[in-house]
Amino acid sequence: MKRITYLIVSLSLILLFGDIHAQEKKPLPTKEEIIAAGQIKDVFDKKFRFGLSYHFNWGTIKGDDLPNRYFTKPCIGFNFRAEYYPVPFAAIGLGIGYQQRGTGIRNPDTYGGSFAHPWVKPNLVETDSTYAQKLRFNTIEFPLTLLLRTPKEVFKGVRLSAAAGVILIHNFRVNDIWMDVVGGFHLERPATSEYLRDDIGYQLSFGPDINAGHANVFQVHFVYTKGTKNIYAAGQGDGRQMTMGVRVAWLF
Repeated sequence: MKRITYLIVSLSLILLFGDIHAQEKKPLPTKEEIIAAGQIKDVFDKKFRFGLSYHFNWGTIKGDDLPNRYFTKPCIGFNFRAEYYPVPFAAIGLGIGYQQRGTGIRNPDTYGGSFAHPWVKPNLVETDSTYAQKLRFNTIEFPLTLLLRTPKEVFKGVRLSAAAGVILIHNFRVNDIWMDVVGGFHLERPATSEYLRDDIGYQLSFGPDINAGHANVFQVHFVYTKGTKNIYAAGQGDGRQMTMGVRVAWLF
């Protein structure tokens, strides 16, 4: 038993002194290596980024043969998006998310509006020009884009980027909404079958990429999207969906 104990102790001492001797032979780090290890790496050197984006757009329908007079309406949405930079100045962007689209409908003034005197409340048939009727498209979108980014900072911690690509749009529900906030009059009618379910659009965007604490990128882009297919499914006219607005993304 003692022999085994001595053997274990001897082997342990040999390994310990051998490790100390190896560490003594290991060269000490240079001044440049110490400085480089302590420096914060450039956040823009990271090849792969992912995160969430919030969109605030204005949407309408554009075309030469439209069944109604349209005006733009607010359209909100959000995406899960990812960007891969194989080189520092170019990337491929992918995303999936929910986006509202649609438009407002301007109707003939049939009763003088909410502030006319005498005021007449509309019925289920009458409409007016108080900008109360809207088409709300609820869509799932899949953007695929090519991004270009300035290789150097244009301001401290800020680079500019731009993107162009295609976006697959699946329209899963359309509501025809008529709401008069002043008069308290509200109608909502399902209208999904009257409009195209699947569309392909093109998308352009540009804006700053901002260094957020040397760990994340805060991206603010102006975004323009327009569909390529006739949005009407029942032959009402010939028009294309269009949205433009701001996308704010937080990328890790």
